[in-house]
Formats: sequence, C-alpha cells, structure tokens
Amino acid sequence: MDVWQAIRERRSCREFAPIPVEDDKLQAILEAGRWAPSVLNKQPWRFTVIKNQELKEGLRESCQNTVEFLHQASGWKWLGRYQVDFLVQAPIIIAVTADPRDTGADQFLPGRGESYAFSCCAAIQNMLLAAHVLGLGRLWYTLYDKEKVKQILGISPHIDLVSMVVIGYPAAVPGSVPRKPLEDLMTVLP
Repeated sequence: MDVWQAIRERRSCREFAPIPVEDDKLQAILEAGRWAPSVLNKQPWRFTVIKNQELKEGLRESCQNTVEFLHQASGWKWLGRYQVDFLVQAPIIIAVTADPRDTGADQFLPGRGESYAFSCCAAIQNMLLAAHVLGLGRLWYTLYDKEKVKQILGISPHIDLVSMVVIGYPAAVPGSVPRKPLEDLMTVLP
C-alpha cells in the first residue's frame, strides 16, 4: 500500500473485535509515532499503552459522562446516541501526552506555546496510518474530561494529555465518509 492509498482509505473505527493486537504491530505503530516530525525536533510525545480492562472501564465511564454533559450543553441530538463502549472493546488505547515545557520558540509569543501539541498530532497521524496499513482499526479520540482521564491513568498534573488513540481489529469495515471539495478548503493568495 502506498502513502496515498493509506491516506485515502484510513477511517475511524468504533467497533472492535475481541482479538488481541500482536506486540510487533503495537511496536510498529509506536515506532511510526516516534518518527513523526516535531517542532525543533523536540519529540515531546510520550506514549502510554493501556491494556488493563479495569482502566479501560474507568475511561469508558468517565468519557460517557463527558459525552452526556456535552449532549446537555450543546443540545446536539446525535450526542444523545453516542456510546463509548469501544473504549473497553478495543484491546489497546494509547494515551499521547507531552510536557508543555517541551514546546518550541512559540512559547515566547503572546497566547502561544502549543507547538508541543501540534507535534503530538503529527505522531498521532503517523500512528493512525501505520495501524491502517497493518490492518487494524483505529480512532483518534478526544471527547473526554482531560483532568479526570489523567487522574484515572495516573498522569502527572503538569503533563498534558493531548489525545488518545484506540486500536484493535475492526469488528466491521468502517464506511467511507464524504470530503469537502479541495476548492472549498483552500485560498491562493496572489
């Protein structure tokens, strides 16, 4: 599979089969994250691999509470049907964290200092693409109360939880999703 095929075919997966992920595939995914570009080559990301079912159940409960709160706050009807059972179905969750002090020169600009998180997002995309190439389902998951999840996972208060990546064999092949036309997304300055 070439990179263009991987980019176009990668989909989010929210239904996982009860099949363990092989250690060599997990290592390959983490290695892909490690090779992401980062601001000033800081490589700020740290990967916490969660396999423990009790921890995943705590994440599921906390994240479902967050979804319910967001449903009430936003009024978005689709959130009322959104369930996060995939957090306990998937064999692996990777918490991607970083120390905000490990950012680039943007820390000296007013209202900035988040380049560490941008770097982590590049690592996450690499991991998502690697998981896809390896035949695994994956989800970039962000609907959570950061402080509660950090507490569940024992992450230090000064560390930022940038996101979670949920990985496992898909129970079903995720369908295609529409994309906006490129001309709607770009501006060419003269």
